[in-house]
Amino acid sequence: MTTFSTRRCGPIVTDITIPGDKSISHRSAMFASLAEGRSTITGFLESEDCLSTVNAMRSLGARIEHTGKGTFVIDGCGGKFTAPTGDVDCGNSGTTMRLISGILAAQPFRSRLIGDASLSKRPMGRVINPLTEMGGHFTSEGDQPGRPPLVIDGGSLQPISYEMPVASAQVKSAILLAGLSATGETSVIEPAACRDHTERMLQEFGVALDLGVADANGRRHIAVKGPQTLKARDFAVPGDISSAAFWLVAAAAKKGSDTTIESVGLNPTRTGIISVLQRMGAKIEITPVDEKAAEPLGKVRVLGGPLQGTVIEGAEIPNVIDELPILAVAGALAQGKTIIKDAKELRVKETDRIAAVAGNLRLMGAIVTETEDGMIIEGGHPLHGATLQCFGDHRIAMAFAIAGLFADGETVIENVECVATSYPTFGATLASILTPQPGHVIAIDGPAASGKSSVSKGLAAALGYTFISSGHFYRALAWGILRDGLAQPLSTDTVNAWVKDRHLQLQDSRLLLDGDDATPYLSSADVAAMVSPIAAFPSVRDLVNSNLRALAETTNLVMEGRDIGSVVFPETPYKFYLDASPEERARRRAKEGTVDSVAERDRLDSTRATAPLKIPEGATVIDTTHLNLEQVIQAVLSHLKPRLLAD
Repeated sequence: MTTFSTRRCGPIVTDITIPGDKSISHRSAMFASLAEGRSTITGFLESEDCLSTVNAMRSLGARIEHTGKGTFVIDGCGGKFTAPTGDVDCGNSGTTMRLISGILAAQPFRSRLIGDASLSKRPMGRVINPLTEMGGHFTSEGDQPGRPPLVIDGGSLQPISYEMPVASAQVKSAILLAGLSATGETSVIEPAACRDHTERMLQEFGVALDLGVADANGRRHIAVKGPQTLKARDFAVPGDISSAAFWLVAAAAKKGSDTTIESVGLNPTRTGIISVLQRMGAKIEITPVDEKAAEPLGKVRVLGGPLQGTVIEGAEIPNVIDELPILAVAGALAQGKTIIKDAKELRVKETDRIAAVAGNLRLMGAIVTETEDGMIIEGGHPLHGATLQCFGDHRIAMAFAIAGLFADGETVIENVECVATSYPTFGATLASILTPQPGHVIAIDGPAASGKSSVSKGLAAALGYTFISSGHFYRALAWGILRDGLAQPLSTDTVNAWVKDRHLQLQDSRLLLDGDDATPYLSSADVAAMVSPIAAFPSVRDLVNSNLRALAETTNLVMEGRDIGSVVFPETPYKFYLDASPEERARRRAKEGTVDSVAERDRLDSTRATAPLKIPEGATVIDTTHLNLEQVIQAVLSHLKPRLLAD
């Protein structure tokens, strides 16, 4: 059994290249096989589903050679296939079975389409009915009417005008493919816009189509006059936006993320995922590459931040039907209510996706109400790890792997072998995001009351980084010494022996010492008085510094103190030294209710034997005397952001 194991991660700052579009890969193999002549297909998605299409076309006489990663050279049959010697195995692919039914209905031989256990449960009546109207002969051998295996006795077809009861790109495609062999005009009326890859690609392969214009209700006629034969051509498959959807949601919902998806298809009938996320408040930038291509593509950049709930319904549903599982996860991560409706189609996918998504979200702590045609998600509730089933559905598996990136504890999705049907490299990309990478450390040093703590907190919030005050670690150890009743005055031997067995751990916003939560005690007067004496011991400083450096191995940090850039992280290129006039700092201390002498504190900090206060080498010095908090944060960001983006 293969599993995905995920956990909460930090901001996702990376570039991701996604595999070729699944829908377009299917069609490229079919259309090149139908065509007259030789075509070269590049960027092809070598997933199990798409390879089922390749093998199906081979079984019908097309010569298909795999010449490199994602590259296939196809010698087409000019629309005239040969009878297969055995069953045509469609694997798990509903696209393969439904579209090839439109092709085989017109071929002068008998064929039998089979699939795996999951595909054998999926309804095929939606293509059988219109193809039968055209004169096709279908026999369903499944355990229910309209279920595979399908036996097709092909022959001459008659053109029809068919109004689809539900918008479906697969039904539309099957009818148009059958119409290529019928004498006369075959037309399809779609009740709402759905994927138009078939129309675009048929035109690329030389087929004349009448695409019509949508009326006021969104209904559109698409017509083809048969018979027509496709002409071979070379075709590049763009990246799959349905695969990109998982990373788009992950980055959009995780504060501080900056993720770019390269070379992704931007077909307008597929970009609903972007429109929905933007409506939820996601910051998304799109850079087109070639808008005049048959299938436009470009680069999509996502900046993480808070999301708000939304309503997904009506004509928008066909455009996002495959993305609804991950959009439901986005709804759980957003604030407010997200409603998905008019999506009853989800109940007859690889699994009942409405039940599967709602059930898994509940297991993770989300509040979800399942409806007949969708669900209502009360967003903003914390998620916790869980062991989940994906029910043999690749999109459920991937959606909940992403949900695990936001949950406390470990999330395990079992039996994820099905992901190979659409996105074989998903696990590798997920692992690269979960693999600890050295983080950026932004060091903020300066004397007392220079504004280090407030600025560091605001800076961390702006960047989505973790804020750390080195002083809290010293205070936790000071509390531990008081807790354990070490004799006063402290001796080097006593402190060294005590420190050796201490364990510091930052857990969310709590600081644990030996498993005990020290956080409530960090501000006490007794602890504050103990900090300076213990900070003078090298063994104490070594323990604190080793903990701080360990955090930086996996986390982007903003860290403040008096020796962060000079001693703890001298190698970080992001160093800032905040200062202010003694008078202004004294005023700030008095406002806080602190009565110690700023001058005496400066003297002690700058003359101590261990790590005295100084301006770190290479630090940017900012005088905060006449600046408010927001102005200081913006001054730091103006120096910082160009360098972070360059890295």
